[in-house]
Amino acid sequence: MKLYIAVGSVMLLMMTLFIILFVAFYQHRQAQHLLALNALREAYRKELMAATFQGQEQERRRLARDLHDEIGTMLSVTKLNVNQLDRKIPDVHTGALLLVQKTRALLDETMSNVRRISRDLVPTTLERFGLLAAMEELAEKATSGDVVVTLECPDMVDRLPASTQLLFYRIAQELLNNAIKHAAASQVNVQFVYFHDAIRMSVEDNGRGFDYDEAVKDRRSGLGLRNIESRLTVVDGHVTFDVAPGRGSRIHVQTQLTDVVNEEVPVTA
Repeated sequence: MKLYIAVGSVMLLMMTLFIILFVAFYQHRQAQHLLALNALREAYRKELMAATFQGQEQERRRLARDLHDEIGTMLSVTKLNVNQLDRKIPDVHTGALLLVQKTRALLDETMSNVRRISRDLVPTTLERFGLLAAMEELAEKATSGDVVVTLECPDMVDRLPASTQLLFYRIAQELLNNAIKHAAASQVNVQFVYFHDAIRMSVEDNGRGFDYDEAVKDRRSGLGLRNIESRLTVVDGHVTFDVAPGRGSRIHVQTQLTDVVNEEVPVTA
């Protein structure tokens, strides 16, 4: 009888151990499955975001082409007609001549704006000469009588992949626009720094700052900030907002460097 009890106890213990091991194995498999599923979801999200930004760039190119080829051509033809009209109006008709001159001035301004918008949509300088030249042009155009934009950028940034150069350029556009138009900054400094395996772009200004949490809640004003974060998730980058109302902002954007770039680019920080 005691032997039966002992055997039964051993069998019960073995069954209990088997159940525990089975549950542990099942939970482990479930955890692995969940991790794999999350990895697939993250990869799909990144691919979707990358396709979205690629589509945005293609749409920018289409708009820039339409502005240059269609609107720009129409404005040029209109200006030629105005010039011909100017030559045919007698000098005694001063009122008509003044109107023609104003119209020509408006056409010149409109043509200049169309060219500017077209260049902003498609950064031709970036494509032709690289990120350094594009950033220099961006800083120069942003600098005015009320704002001074300084740039610290080594020429090694031109060795970055084209997609990474475009990423930094678009983010710099957004941050400069925010600092000048929304924060009313008079001094903005853009600095690129290389680390061993990463590159960081810092944008610092002396503007009035902002509340990050409140900004991202606003569907319009927070769109640019969310767009920056979305762009960086595609390349496993990140952004740090050192901001607060009433003081200047310091925003740091960082991405990892590829092995190829690491071999070519020495450390400068």
